[in-house]
Amino acid sequence: MKVLYYKSPRGNFGDDLNPILWRRVLSPACFDVEDVVLLGIGSIFRDDYLSPIATVNKRVFVLGSGAGTGPLPSQWPNDNWSILAVRGPLTGRLIGMPDRAITDSAALLATVPSLKPDVARGRRIAFMPHYNSVTYSRWPEICEEVGFEFVDAHWPVDRTLESLAGASLVLTEAMHGAIVADTLRVPWIPVACSPEVAPFKWIDWTQSLGLDYRPIRLPPSSAWEALKHFKIRTVDGARGLDALSDDDEDLFAEFNRRYGRAAGTDLSPTRIVPKSQAGRLQKITALFDPLFSDRAAKALLAASKGPSYLSKDAIFLQRVDQLQQAVARFERALLGTAH
Repeated sequence: MKVLYYKSPRGNFGDDLNPILWRRVLSPACFDVEDVVLLGIGSIFRDDYLSPIATVNKRVFVLGSGAGTGPLPSQWPNDNWSILAVRGPLTGRLIGMPDRAITDSAALLATVPSLKPDVARGRRIAFMPHYNSVTYSRWPEICEEVGFEFVDAHWPVDRTLESLAGASLVLTEAMHGAIVADTLRVPWIPVACSPEVAPFKWIDWTQSLGLDYRPIRLPPSSAWEALKHFKIRTVDGARGLDALSDDDEDLFAEFNRRYGRAAGTDLSPTRIVPKSQAGRLQKITALFDPLFSDRAAKALLAASKGPSYLSKDAIFLQRVDQLQQAVARFERALLGTAH
């Protein structure tokens, strides 16, 4: 069996949970079945992950993945694929299978005691930006200044889990920072640093647990980050929180605007500054960093005093039970009724 997921060269916490979690949740014999691909944690119900090349001569199973960051698979609808669970109601409606909406499969961490860090809940506040918001930012220095723990999505999974489990509150732009904090029953507050934030996937997940999504905007922490955000909005066309809506139809319309085009369209971001000049320009913009970091530090402190989120125990436990039932169906399909 092959588990399909996004592999960042520098690591990304949510995606990197896949090889660790599924090895603990599934029977070892599942991994010996050669004609199976499993789509688990991540916004990867999209064409580049479920391409004809990736799925040829394979049985395809989806267990907790979501849509929202790329075109739907060109092979979808496909009666030969087994959709056991998807991340939330938006993905369920988008693919025409609303009854398969459960929640993100990272919630299965609740069923694996060995993966839960044995750390005491402290009084510290943790801040976890999206992995794309770390480079060229001053968030690590700002966290040190205001007394918060900076959590880097590039860190190894065990280190990140320990940081989240030991916090009294998690401010997070990384969606799996929120998902895992909620799973560990640590209150969390959603924030948005970058125009790259994707409301569709966040609302997909929060709706699955009966929660709202009201992120707090944080300003750029450095001059280079501000320039990067300008480029993301004006050149790449990302709308970020401007696409946030209480009307699901608006979210579907935004999805179609960005991804409702022929599969294979190049969606990669373009450069606003030639690579050869980026280093020099970054040094120049760094002269203005103190102005940005001071404003960002004040905003981060203010955000920590906002209303926190935590799903209701009854809803969370129901979703975990539904995921476990989906896991059982998956194992029966691979190993027979005895398992």
